[in-house]
Amino acid sequence: MLSSARAVRPDHVAVAHIGMTVSFAELESAAGRLADAAALRPGERVAIVASNVPALVVGMFASWQAGAVAVPLSARLRRFELARAFADAEPAVAVSVPAQAGFEVAQEIEALEPVTPTLRARVVLSELGEIVHVSHAVAREAASLSPPDLAAILYTSGTTGEPKGALVPHRLADAMAENLGDLLGSYAEAPYGLAVPASHAFGLGCLLAGMAAAATAVLGDVTTSVEPLVRALDRHHAAVLHGTPPLLRRLLRAGAPITFRTGFVAGSLCPPEVLQELDQRRAVVLNLYGMTEIGAAVSCRAEDPPEIRHTTVGRALPGYELRVDTPEPGAPGEIQVRSSYLPSGYHGRPWGDDELIDGDWFRTGDLGELDAGGNLTIAGRAKEVIHVGGFNVFPAEVEAFLLTHPSIAQAVVIGVPHPALGEAPQAFVVPVDGATLEPREVTSFARAGIAGYKVPYTVRVVEELPVLPSGKTDRRALAAPEEVVR
Repeated sequence: MLSSARAVRPDHVAVAHIGMTVSFAELESAAGRLADAAALRPGERVAIVASNVPALVVGMFASWQAGAVAVPLSARLRRFELARAFADAEPAVAVSVPAQAGFEVAQEIEALEPVTPTLRARVVLSELGEIVHVSHAVAREAASLSPPDLAAILYTSGTTGEPKGALVPHRLADAMAENLGDLLGSYAEAPYGLAVPASHAFGLGCLLAGMAAAATAVLGDVTTSVEPLVRALDRHHAAVLHGTPPLLRRLLRAGAPITFRTGFVAGSLCPPEVLQELDQRRAVVLNLYGMTEIGAAVSCRAEDPPEIRHTTVGRALPGYELRVDTPEPGAPGEIQVRSSYLPSGYHGRPWGDDELIDGDWFRTGDLGELDAGGNLTIAGRAKEVIHVGGFNVFPAEVEAFLLTHPSIAQAVVIGVPHPALGEAPQAFVVPVDGATLEPREVTSFARAGIAGYKVPYTVRVVEELPVLPSGKTDRRALAAPEEVVR
């Protein structure tokens, strides 16, 4: 894929980030230098710890040039999280940037060497992807080799139990690139903003789609301000932006110029009013649904009518089948997916009854409904359903309503124990910049607009919500003690 892009557009910018650019020819050369310096071997697993910077892309393509398996990990992870991922992946080589936002990433990787017996080399790259330091060691244990059909291992957020390494076969990586490129149509070759981690399934699929089309990736890592991303999109004339619902909402509420014309939104449910406003500003952003385990499986199409694009995640993509196991007519059921692209398990263990049903249908754990046209509406996670006095409350529905309040920028609803009802909804809301918001106001707003059993019994107004490395809200942290949320 990279060689083809280099052959067509060698001097064209492949990756851009905060004033740094790497052409396709430079990217291929940097990947080759890294593969040689680390003596990467087919089937080895290569841990790559970096944020959305060119070094992450160089590390992944170096792995693939050598026939190795890329294990991209967010630089937001800390020692406990990195140690668990390393213990499961058993990498032979670790690649990282020196530091990320004041966190000494390379030092943390060095500290993990004594407890990672398979590690035989560590490489530190500059953010641009140039080699800064190489350290070789004698591995105390020989790393097992992964099969040649495996491209990457992506670690799930690990909200419960140990992290799980989702396998990404080359066939799945290729399918994501082809399907997402086809959905973008004439925009597939346009410069695109990638404001989601390329170390996660959504970002990786978008990156590969851009690489297959020899398009420029404008990498972003949005934290406190959207201004750097806005400037970068303008500088590179990006016509496409891939991001999360909170990012799109922030761009609109900040009054940022909307110069992109399309892109994908995923990670959580996107409020219809956000997509409506983007439509009005000539940006047709498409809802995309998938998981780390299955890749991008379902999406809206640009030609779909607004009522489909704004309220559903669309239909199954080529190569995927979709069904909903509904317990009773008219009720949401578990979303299940089948495809020949899918692997047969996690790293180190096959899928079992918790993941598969009827032999080859993957159980997503998400709840949804299918309409007559095959369009999927997401209701939430099965484990997140709140049972309130005999009624089922879907957090996503309550969150979507709360976000219609003009002073609420973000909203998350979880279930908490209740002595009489069993469970009750609790809402965490982040006010719009400059707005004053009181819990009573939120409760009154909800009581006037949704059924009584769905109204949050308690509301907490917070400055920010805890997030996982994937960018999703850490609901488990919200249920923890007070000091977790600022």
